[in-house]
Amino acid sequence: MLKKISFIIIINIFLLIFIEFSIRFILKISNLPQVYKISNIDSNKHDFLTGYYNIPNQKENFVDNIYYQATDKYGFNLDGKRKPIDLEKKDQNDYRIFILGGSTAQGRNLKNKFDPISARLEKKLNDRIKKNKNFFVINAGSTSFISSQELSLIQNRIIYALKPDLIIVINGTNDATQILSKEFYLSNSHTYQRKFQRSINKNSKNFFYFIDDWFSKNISTYFFVKKIIEKTTGVYLFEKEARENFKQTSQEFNSAEKKMFRYFYNNKILSNISTKKIPIMVYFQPQMLPENFDSLHEADKLIYENHDKSSPNYFKEKQVFFKKISQNLKNNNKSLNNNYFFISDISKLLDHNNSDKSYYSDHAHYNPTSREIISEKIYNDIINKIF
Repeated sequence: MLKKISFIIIINIFLLIFIEFSIRFILKISNLPQVYKISNIDSNKHDFLTGYYNIPNQKENFVDNIYYQATDKYGFNLDGKRKPIDLEKKDQNDYRIFILGGSTAQGRNLKNKFDPISARLEKKLNDRIKKNKNFFVINAGSTSFISSQELSLIQNRIIYALKPDLIIVINGTNDATQILSKEFYLSNSHTYQRKFQRSINKNSKNFFYFIDDWFSKNISTYFFVKKIIEKTTGVYLFEKEARENFKQTSQEFNSAEKKMFRYFYNNKILSNISTKKIPIMVYFQPQMLPENFDSLHEADKLIYENHDKSSPNYFKEKQVFFKKISQNLKNNNKSLNNNYFFISDISKLLDHNNSDKSYYSDHAHYNPTSREIISEKIYNDIINKIF
């Protein structure tokens, strides 16, 4: 009797393992997620200061001919010629620039370590400026970062301990697309940070929620069954708040107003902490939008149309936010700018493409051509405003 029970248990275990790997294989060849993930943020590490950040001490890598940066012990990306060093120490002739932002600033679909905006800017500075300075441009960008995370990293880590001479922020897209909380007092944070906090609270009180969360993120069979339930019943089992928000297009205007408040609130603090010793430059970045569709390169139009089919509200919601920010910067620029803080609207920098080259590698990220244009713009601003 015991042998029969043991045999049945072993057979069932093997059957479950077979089903699990079969589902993983089917999902993989279908180019679908195999377990529950929050975008690509799960590949990063929880950070007490910013909610999550790049995993430190990673090695550079090539996957399908796409370059992925190494990181130093701080989680900063190692671009260009930069090597891991102790940033709490500094040579007298070193001029240290930090670039922050989301994945557009960090770099996506890179060709090599000299492709990111940071590496391009560093080369221009060292090649063209003869001031007995060694320029180091440190890429502190991280996927999906919004202005509150950039502010926290700048104020509480970079200025506090890492001896910057200049700080540059390239942002706007993630503040436009990252949803607000239903309770507005929680909204000056990334949705991942809020979810992480909810998970801690629920896991500590509810063992079944902990099991559900673990299985969703690790077992394809369980994840697949939940997705089938979602598709057949229309009941959201993953990210209910965020996904319902994306369907409510009637709230675009009110949401954009609140996102604009969040964006300018954080930039006002940056303005207040900028000094002669450490100036701060913020760039409201260029992006694909409905209003500049006609001027896009044909390859970029195809990217736009494909993404618009899968996420029909993405570009429309982003344009509402971009218009509001651009108009506000045009009318109230003096309220933010001072002698040591500069906020520049370059959202139209890539609007008119008269070349035979595209500017985008996907719906949000730049390619080498546009990274060169942006780095040249920043270089010229440094020459005109800093030196």
